[in-house]
Amino acid sequence: MKKIVTLTLFLVFLVVLGSGVFTVYAVFWGGKEVSVPSLEGMSIIEAVDVAQRMGLVVRVDQVDSLKKSGLVLSQWPTAGTLVKNGKVLILKVSKGGQRFPLPDVRGMEYEQALRALQEEGFTAGDVIRISNPQVPPGVIVAQSPAAPAAVPRETRVDLLVSLGGAKAGTAVVPDLAGRSEAEAKRLLEGSGLKLGTVRYLYTQTTPPGVVMRMEPAAGKTVSQGTRVEIIVASAQKPKETPSQEVTAPGAVTIPGQQKPGQQTVVVEQPSQPLPQGNEPARPTPVPQTPPQTSPEDVKKLAKIRYQVPPLTKPLELRIEIVDVKGTRQILKKEVKGGEYITLNEPYQSEAAVTIYLGGDFVWQDRYR
Repeated sequence: MKKIVTLTLFLVFLVVLGSGVFTVYAVFWGGKEVSVPSLEGMSIIEAVDVAQRMGLVVRVDQVDSLKKSGLVLSQWPTAGTLVKNGKVLILKVSKGGQRFPLPDVRGMEYEQALRALQEEGFTAGDVIRISNPQVPPGVIVAQSPAAPAAVPRETRVDLLVSLGGAKAGTAVVPDLAGRSEAEAKRLLEGSGLKLGTVRYLYTQTTPPGVVMRMEPAAGKTVSQGTRVEIIVASAQKPKETPSQEVTAPGAVTIPGQQKPGQQTVVVEQPSQPLPQGNEPARPTPVPQTPPQTSPEDVKKLAKIRYQVPPLTKPLELRIEIVDVKGTRQILKKEVKGGEYITLNEPYQSEAAVTIYLGGDFVWQDRYR
């Protein structure tokens, strides 16, 4: 009995040993073909180890991917293919990459969306404009890739921009008042329009570089590609020359010929009476201040002009003036976007006018 058990164990050992020898021989020496194993989803270390055991030669190609670094993404030949020993097996392996949250710009105006993307390190891709009566012109309807998502910084974000309820080939002029010249240009482009002539108006009541007026007016339906002219506030006075023509108060253009593309600077000054007939012009008399009157007793007039920027809801506007007699509030009321404020406030000696919108400081002018 003992001999039978020993003989049986010996036979089993021979069978196992023979199978192992046959497998090694078939894979490395004797076998003509092997079946390519499935390596997708493995780490590159595991995949190379398995492939080499099958007698295959591995070539690794690293590619950009959001998946974990070192992960096998694909292979060629595909799993199950019969190949000869020594066949080259190509593995596409992820080299990883940092991902960043993509901002959701839907509902933003075109220039706001560009700024939001740039602040996060992304770049706008293709911009497609469509008519959509439910969405105001220049507002982002959709984006691709859609947010929320985590994508590489080099990903370009395509934008779908509304043209409002305008018919095909037309666009609604957006409200540019209170925006910078650069913002106005981007907003026009996002609405399918172009920036036309830019005129600069010297004023002390609006921050330099801010759009004060526009033509055609906001909300008007025009053909796509129409050029919109804007008037931008300027803090620089033009040099006066004998041939300079000065407009009357409230005018926005200088009469005469203007070369194409020339930028116009308009000066608001009180008009002087013109001489009658052939009577020569006389110099305007300068009032003399009596010697006994101190500068503090001379009253002056602060001409305050302010245009409220576009608002989503009404806000409280408060204007204060400070002179030698102290601080006083000259206006406090609720205003809407685009509203134009005009005030003429007397002061003595020097004064500072400060404007607050919604409780926040927005501007200050000094008068001497």
